[in-house]
Amino acid sequence: MEKTEYTKKGSLKVSESVIVTIAKNAALEIDGVSKISSKGLKIKKMLQSSADPSDIRVSMAEGVCRIGIGIIAKSGYNVINVCEQIQEKVKAAVQSMTGVTVAKVDVTVADVVFEPVEEE
Repeated sequence: MEKTEYTKKGSLKVSESVIVTIAKNAALEIDGVSKISSKGLKIKKMLQSSADPSDIRVSMAEGVCRIGIGIIAKSGYNVINVCEQIQEKVKAAVQSMTGVTVAKVDVTVADVVFEPVEEE
């Protein structure tokens, strides 16, 4: 799946993997996100070197993009605020870098990680 745009100079294509990479990097910049959750991979996909285990889904319909992203949150952060920041950051990053309109960013909190407290 990719978005193709035609200009006077030729055609421009943005692949789904580019949108996934942008969304992943934008989400990881938010305080309170430990990592992107992993989705189960089929054996065939595991053998491919380009297989990305990140739980990020992109769907395109009529030139508009919808993104779903699963995260592992850090304890001690307000999960609602973290998810809202992810929605804003991912939407802005994808739209500014690709020109693709993002209609919706769905965030799923798959787990919470409790990091050990360091003793002095």
